Amino acid sequence: MSVTGECQPRRSYGAFVAAHWASRNPDRTLGAVLVDGAYPHDWLDEAMEQRIRKLFRRMGWFLPLLRPTGLTPRMTAEQQANSNIEIGVISRERELGPVLDNITVPVRYVVASGTSFGSRGDEQERIRTSLDTVTARNPNIRISAKVASNHGAILRKDSPAIAEAVREVAALGLPRVPPMGSESARSGPAADGAGDL
Repeated sequence: MSVTGECQPRRSYGAFVAAHWASRNPDRTLGAVLVDGAYPHDWLDEAMEQRIRKLFRRMGWFLPLLRPTGLTPRMTAEQQANSNIEIGVISRERELGPVLDNITVPVRYVVASGTSFGSRGDEQERIRTSLDTVTARNPNIRISAKVASNHGAILRKDSPAIAEAVREVAALGLPRVPPMGSESARSGPAADGAGDL
């Protein structure tokens, strides 16, 4: 996400935050890079919610042991389950679709491949296909790269693709300054000397 000229990519939950920021604050946003997140897809139902809760209950005993490694957030298993369920709610097409449709700054997605922690079969790939509709509706949003890494490894293994997406957004969002000596540079507001001290 970019705020007042700064461009920082956001992954997973952060991609939702960046999408909402870009939609609500276009005058303060250069653009956004969304890394394998913010897909408008109705994937959460009662069975999925129960599956998420069960998964995090099972992991509750060893999650605190992983915290010092940085592999898990400083949240309880229940808080992590609730966070994942919240992602399911805010990613519904009726919730996230209008947010993405409202974006007027350059947005680039870097899309992972395969499964993510807790997913089964092709669930993640089906969710990711929702971008086809998004990019068809909003010309400001494009897929910068579809990479081989899965959701958990994308930052570690595909950082060059993410960096390229950041450079692309930064180049699109920068104000266009005419080259020195060009006609448009000479005919600008200061060409008549009014802006001189």
